[in-house]
Amino acid sequence: MYTGPKDELGALNHTTEDTIKAAREEIKGGIAISMNLELEIPNPPLNPMRPELIHAIIPFEGYQDDVISLNTQVSTRTDLRFYNDLISLDDIVSPTRIKTLGIQNAAQKGIAGRGVLLDWAGWKESRNETFDAFSAVNITPSDLDSVLSWQNLSPTNFSRPGDFLIIRTGFMKQYISVPVAQEQVLPFRTGENVAWVGIEPSHDMLRWIWEKKTSLVGSDNPSVEMSPFGGVMSTEPGAMDKGVGRSLHQIFIGGWGQSLVEFLDLETLAETCHGLNRFTFFFTLQNLNMAGGIASPPNAMAIL
Repeated sequence: MYTGPKDELGALNHTTEDTIKAAREEIKGGIAISMNLELEIPNPPLNPMRPELIHAIIPFEGYQDDVISLNTQVSTRTDLRFYNDLISLDDIVSPTRIKTLGIQNAAQKGIAGRGVLLDWAGWKESRNETFDAFSAVNITPSDLDSVLSWQNLSPTNFSRPGDFLIIRTGFMKQYISVPVAQEQVLPFRTGENVAWVGIEPSHDMLRWIWEKKTSLVGSDNPSVEMSPFGGVMSTEPGAMDKGVGRSLHQIFIGGWGQSLVEFLDLETLAETCHGLNRFTFFFTLQNLNMAGGIASPPNAMAIL
């Protein structure tokens, strides 16, 4: 929801006092579930250009401190940047520290409201359909509608403006089960092998999410969208209607100010939701209040 030429919040404007108060109704059993991986997972980082987390213990007489050095684009993370043409790449790399569009905007706004889990991986398993999460598997809008029906939610009115949409792709379930040797070589795949499951990078998917007026989209995979990315949006006349591939990251973050949360741990949440036969919950996220920051561990939690 665009609020003017100086707006830095983008889709988070859909989160209001009313949406937060309404989300209280989702808390019925007082069940709190963390949605965060341990900070060092995945290890090594799936992007080999990103350094691993370093955790040092500093012993003093009678007490200890610890120091953590981490790339904020590793492990569970959330992003917000380049929205509303307020900054450029030159601003980012200039000696002057640019705070515009920094992650502090989300921290100071406060992220809380109604979350909705779409368990695509569970739906596939219920149909005895196997898939490789480490390959280019597209999750389509039609798939998501089918997941909703399977979860006894209406595809036409399951969501409310300001909702937080969480999609379980099964990526982390597969990742934590692979042998250590495979875990170590995953970041070093090349060419077409650098792929993983995710939502389809198409105009239909953009329309599907846009119409829901979501405040945030999250998943358990490395990028929410399928990889390899579809590439930049085509400028070819009529491309929007031809389903030309594009990078959803560019449109979500730069175009809509739509925050993304990646590498969520959704296994306990999915098990609990199926046990209760309820897939909506109170969702809260508190990222780092870091002026000018690009990404952050989210401290995401579901409360049912």
